[in-house]
Amino acid sequence: MKEYYEAIKKFHEKFEFKGTNNEDMQFRLNLLIEELGELAECVTKGKSKEDFIEENVDLLILTIGNLISTEISIEEFDKAFWKKHEKLMNREKRKISENKTRVSEFRGMD
Repeated sequence: MKEYYEAIKKFHEKFEFKGTNNEDMQFRLNLLIEELGELAECVTKGKSKEDFIEENVDLLILTIGNLISTEISIEEFDKAFWKKHEKLMNREKRKISENKTRVSEFRGMD
C-alpha cells in the first residue's frame, strides 16, 4: 500500500493538485461515482477482465488520492484499516436468501 500511496502522491505533486478543485471532496466524490458507474458497466455488460481490473484500479487511485487530498497519512490509514478489518472479522455471516450471504451489521428487512 505504501508504494501505491507514494505513487499517487507523486501524481498529485506532478500535476499540482494542492489547493485546486482536484482536492475538493465534492469533486472527488463525483469522480468516484463516475468510476463506480464504469465498474458497474463492466459487470452488467460482461466486459473483459482487463476492463474490470482497470476500473478497480481507478477506484483505488481515487481512494488513495482522497487520503492525500485530506492529508491523511499512510500510517493513519493503516491503523484505521486494521481496526476495521478486526471489526469485520468478528462479524457473523448471515444467509439472506437461497444462495446469498452477507457479512454486515445491516439488518434491513429481516
